[in-house]
Amino acid sequence: MDKGVWTEFLEHNWQIVQDNWLYILIGLVLLLVILKVVRTLIKWLIVIVVIAGLLIYSGISFEQVGKVVTQAKDDAINKVQSEALNMMIKEGRDAKYTSNADGTFSVTSSNLEVKGPFDGDKVKVWFQGMSLGEWSMGDTVKKYIESAKGSAVTQSPQSP
Repeated sequence: MDKGVWTEFLEHNWQIVQDNWLYILIGLVLLLVILKVVRTLIKWLIVIVVIAGLLIYSGISFEQVGKVVTQAKDDAINKVQSEALNMMIKEGRDAKYTSNADGTFSVTSSNLEVKGPFDGDKVKVWFQGMSLGEWSMGDTVKKYIESAKGSAVTQSPQSP
């Protein structure tokens, strides 16, 4: 994660907390009372209104929150993609290459699945059952596919 974004966010908001600590404390006490006393859907509506009021009053903009959430999401996606690429390197020899009659192929290993057309430059990637979307055919993806093809050719047919 980008520590600069978090640092800026926390520094700005710490000053707001110091300036408005009494209102925040009253809001938290109010939330606790509401959660203990009210037992219906209205409770959650009141909680949302109180939290929104605290956020608006404290000066935290939805743009700031959105920026932090977007950064966290991007960092998580990059980490998962990096982990998938590392798995491609590790599991290439054990992957199973399948050529389909419709002009596509699939490469499957214990953690990864890659599907795409023979002559395309994009493939769909799944990592541990979760779709990672369409990827360009980078060097690592090509090596993964070639390694699976190579192991399919070198494997001897099993006798019945």
